[in-house]
Amino acid sequence: MLNPILAFSATRRMRSFRTILIVIAYMAVLLAIALAFLNPFMRDSLGMDDMIKGVECYLFLLAAQFGLLILIAPAMTSASIAGERERQTMELLLVTNTGSFRIVLGKALESFAVLALLIICGLPVMSLCLLTGGITMVQILTSELFLLAVAFACVSVGVFCSAMARSTVLSGVMSYLVILAIGAVTTLPILLGYSRRITDVLYDSTNYAALTAAGARMMISPLLYVNPGFGLLSLVQDQMHVFGVIADDRGWGRIYATWLMADRAGWLFNVMACVIAMLVVSMILLGLASLAVRRGNKTIKN
Repeated sequence: MLNPILAFSATRRMRSFRTILIVIAYMAVLLAIALAFLNPFMRDSLGMDDMIKGVECYLFLLAAQFGLLILIAPAMTSASIAGERERQTMELLLVTNTGSFRIVLGKALESFAVLALLIICGLPVMSLCLLTGGITMVQILTSELFLLAVAFACVSVGVFCSAMARSTVLSGVMSYLVILAIGAVTTLPILLGYSRRITDVLYDSTNYAALTAAGARMMISPLLYVNPGFGLLSLVQDQMHVFGVIADDRGWGRIYATWLMADRAGWLFNVMACVIAMLVVSMILLGLASLAVRRGNKTIKN
């Protein structure tokens, strides 16, 4: 049976003129990027250097959508629960037979549906890169699926903050701070370095040559898989192999160690691990948000 919160909220959201403006602005940004990179293909002649523009266009479009989703999701979800409190309609929802988790899930899916619509609308623009070669439809669809996972993770953070906050403004600020904190905390394994065991493996050619993919995966910190940025870089590297080996000098040794471990673990595995980790964390956040709503329900009953 369709979630009643999802049905009502989605209908209200799609009837809003603001949603149309968001879609238009999103498409305008992507189209501007595509035209900037694919402009050489509108001329009478092409040089060999121009053929790489299609791949560059794909990478920039992927990065642009990744950044836009992170920026849009908190603003879109800040009023999901906190807005109901401000309008004093949260009590009406809590006294119905709709459970707290269904309320939270409905709010999350409603915002996720809009972000999914944006990603789908960006698919035709991404497909323009197919005209130049160097990109396949499978790669584009894989990227779209990864962006959907990122969108759901960002929505979960926004709904969690909205359930914890008492106002829409505070919820939006908390959402951006939590996303920033997740990005910062999950990069700590790189900044703090590695154990002596990992160093011994990396700087001994014999041990590194004998290191299996499973062994490398065990050495990578699980925190790194929660970082969407690591998933994006792994996806790009798996598809394009555009990044060369990071130099082991000028204080970049820790990043170099991460690079070697991730490369041996397999870039596709890293992407899949990031997607699974983001989905698990998202469900945990939604569960915590439902507990916060349930606590409000108990307060009303008392």
